[in-house]
Amino acid sequence: METANSLSSRALQYYVIARKWGSDLEFYKFETGFLRTLLDDYYFNVQHKDGRADVLELNRELMKLDADKNQLEKALDEQIRHLELMSEDVVPEDVSWLAGKQIRLEYMVTNIFSEYKELKKKIFCFLQKPGSQNNLVTNMFLPN
Repeated sequence: METANSLSSRALQYYVIARKWGSDLEFYKFETGFLRTLLDDYYFNVQHKDGRADVLELNRELMKLDADKNQLEKALDEQIRHLELMSEDVVPEDVSWLAGKQIRLEYMVTNIFSEYKELKKKIFCFLQKPGSQNNLVTNMFLPN
């Protein structure tokens, strides 16, 4: 974090937070990949149309979240790049501009992760529905 030495404490705080959010997004990518694998396994093993239609809808919702995630990643990258330029005295530090940008980023982060949390619950509930053929999660971890 050598590049962030000449930042004000507020700007440094924004830098650390943006990096943490970036790390959270990396984990999000890993988790959504896992959820997609579960949904794909279910889709190819289910016999009824309704189950397949539900999987397609859940995948559409994941794709929408991915689009939002891509916008957030781009905004975070811009914020980090701007903070790094400020730390190198390439651009002047403008804490009020940074605060506005940070508030928008915080809103985006909160929104995407709360939507993702709800969708993840929805996917898990769907995959664990009793009486359906979707006992894949159980079968993956406790084979017969």
